[in-house]
Amino acid sequence: MNPKITKWTRYEFWPFWLFYAPLTPWYIYKIFQAGAPAYFCSANPTMKWGGFIDYSKIDLLHQIDENYKPKTSFFEEFRTQKIPFDFPFIAKPNLGERGIGVELIRNEIDWKNYLEQNNRDLILQEYIQSNFEFGVFYVRLPKDKNGKILSITAKDFLTFTGDGKSTLRELIEQNLRAFYRKDYLFQRFKNELNLVLQKDEKLLVEPIGNHSRGTTFLDGSYLKTPKLEDKIDQIAKKIDGFYYGRIDLKAKSIEDLQNGNFVILEINGANSEATHIYDPSFNLVKAYKEVIRHLNYQHKISVQNHQLGVKWTDWKLLARELLKRGKA
Repeated sequence: MNPKITKWTRYEFWPFWLFYAPLTPWYIYKIFQAGAPAYFCSANPTMKWGGFIDYSKIDLLHQIDENYKPKTSFFEEFRTQKIPFDFPFIAKPNLGERGIGVELIRNEIDWKNYLEQNNRDLILQEYIQSNFEFGVFYVRLPKDKNGKILSITAKDFLTFTGDGKSTLRELIEQNLRAFYRKDYLFQRFKNELNLVLQKDEKLLVEPIGNHSRGTTFLDGSYLKTPKLEDKIDQIAKKIDGFYYGRIDLKAKSIEDLQNGNFVILEINGANSEATHIYDPSFNLVKAYKEVIRHLNYQHKISVQNHQLGVKWTDWKLLARELLKRGKA
């Protein structure tokens, strides 16, 4: 199928605004229920804007036990020549969203190029060599003692399997997910585009587990176990004011994940998406049902926090901030 057509026939490739626009009447109803247009900012009261925009991810990582996160360094401005990790490592902006600015730094050239675009408020993390990456969606009602896992997204990284005939350029053009990023990939692999992968030889094309970068998101909610849920709850309750969000993590295997052995890459707040809805096996109705199920929890949590004394965020201040971002 023509990729330009597929982009509009499969909702997982729709623009963000187009997918969520039909939920506007539901959101208006929730505003009237809460009596506050920016009620969602009260879901995580200690995060800036509740983790909706511009919240510090390093502040959240600092509250996680060292055993459950990769080696991590933060730089308000990178001035030193000394790199705290061996290559490869991950670099990302502290205030980034939707995978923007996240890169695997493989060598000095990658690092120099990255610093030309980003050198302030940087998080650097050791690269965890594992393809088992997940997004675990956690919720806890403020009046409840324990929280729970609402869903799990399993990530299938963009990987090519050779047929012994096709060049890398041809594989990029033939793969639907790679096609949407072909300009980037042509530049990234500019010296290997004529390379022919041997039959059944595999090539990890994109190591960053983001949907916009070719990763396939799958519904992994069936992977939830009591051990995993208990460990996630223990960690989440130690993060001040955290009740709603997605925890992105890696494990060495599915068994390790289910036994609560993993490292947390980052934590997302009120802007968290239930990313398992982009599973290609889902239909649009099922996806919307899942979105509403998750956002209903966000509403319940926000209302309970307000009942416990958390003030509603002034929606006019949030609107001004969003307008500033739009003009930037």
